[in-house]
Amino acid sequence: MITFIKTLHFAAILLSGWLVMHAMSYLIRISEKRIRRFLLFFGCSLLCSMVIFIGDPFNILLTIPVFLGIILLTCKGSIWQRITIGLMFSSTISSFNALRDNYIHDLLFPTGTNGFSVIVFGGDIGNEILMQAEHGYSISSLFTLPFALVLYLYIRKFAPDKDYSLSDSMWRLLFLLTITPLGIVLSVATLFRPYNSSFDIFVHREYGILLLVSLFAIISLLWCVTVLAKQRKLEQQNMFAEMNHKYYEAMEQQHFEVRRLKHDLANHIQVLSALPEEKRAAYAEELSGNTAFSQSFSYCSDSTVNAVLTVKKSIMERCHIRLKADVDISAPLPYDRTDLCALYANALDNAMEACMKLDESQREISLKSKTGKGLFCLEISNPYPKEGTKQAEPLSGERAKRGLFPPTSKPDKRNHGLGLQSMQEIVKRYHGNMEIKSEDGIFDLFLYLPLSSL
Repeated sequence: MITFIKTLHFAAILLSGWLVMHAMSYLIRISEKRIRRFLLFFGCSLLCSMVIFIGDPFNILLTIPVFLGIILLTCKGSIWQRITIGLMFSSTISSFNALRDNYIHDLLFPTGTNGFSVIVFGGDIGNEILMQAEHGYSISSLFTLPFALVLYLYIRKFAPDKDYSLSDSMWRLLFLLTITPLGIVLSVATLFRPYNSSFDIFVHREYGILLLVSLFAIISLLWCVTVLAKQRKLEQQNMFAEMNHKYYEAMEQQHFEVRRLKHDLANHIQVLSALPEEKRAAYAEELSGNTAFSQSFSYCSDSTVNAVLTVKKSIMERCHIRLKADVDISAPLPYDRTDLCALYANALDNAMEACMKLDESQREISLKSKTGKGLFCLEISNPYPKEGTKQAEPLSGERAKRGLFPPTSKPDKRNHGLGLQSMQEIVKRYHGNMEIKSEDGIFDLFLYLPLSSL
């Protein structure tokens, strides 16, 4: 029976550690290296198995720093994020462990002056087995498993998006808020000194209340991470929407100028006929140099796509960049015009930025876009510099899976490099997908959106 109890205890601790580790993965990115993931699993299992007696500071003061060090080694993100998440989970588990080992255990197994607990198996009083108190703690530790399961389900239900981000100032604020419940747990476990060797849960019930307050405070802070992440995402969406709207307005203005020049063609012809012969050549040459008379407007049946491609094509020609466009869109697309403009314009801007670092003979952008089978697809490919720029870093493999984007080459990193992030936000909003890869000197961006997602 004792062997069975110890086996159950060991299995419950390992499964609890696994649940805690996976709950943590919803709030912080864990290293993909197996050795580090195993180290984190060990740290979570160690935290779940920690026995905390009120008045005995050794276990808690030793385990929490070790667990925090493991978090710093095995998780990714800013230092403030790792410290805060580590303290949140260590405080949560420590609060429960203190309740488990001082209150739940003593309620289940009242301990007499002889230091033994009486455990009754079945209903036959003759089957009573005397067991040392440590075996009672092995049994009470089984309650860690349902607690870890509830914690995992709670975090999975309310977890923010996996690509969420909070500023360091937000993490510092959460860190300061975490200090209070953590301080309660540490104070109860380390500062209390019983007047005798026994601990009466009914006499010292105020410590249980403090531990419960600490536990619910930490769980509330875990929920605050989700609220702050959603608020941050909403702010980013508003920023991208405003940025895309301004971009669209600028594009519309440029396209309006082109249409106006086309519309005034008849007036220009009349002017030419009225000018003296010696001035006609100069006027005609000025008109022929205007890109409005050399570009095609009919790439497809969507006016927004036509406007973006027309304007970008004129810019590419001035920069000696060749555009190979294969557009097969037979009807207007059912997306917001500013979103559609942002998808094409941002992708082409990034491709042009990369091409400008190459010799003119290498500057070429390939654009393929079509609709069919309920999907709208866009693919843009361009060569990129193989040496001397950060853009040459491959994006295949794990970086591509995590949606990591190449850094902007513009000097102002703070106000640039948001194009791909804006595109990803739009694609997610329409329930589509975007893939990025770079190999053999070619950068390729591919995205698709369902046509019936609205």
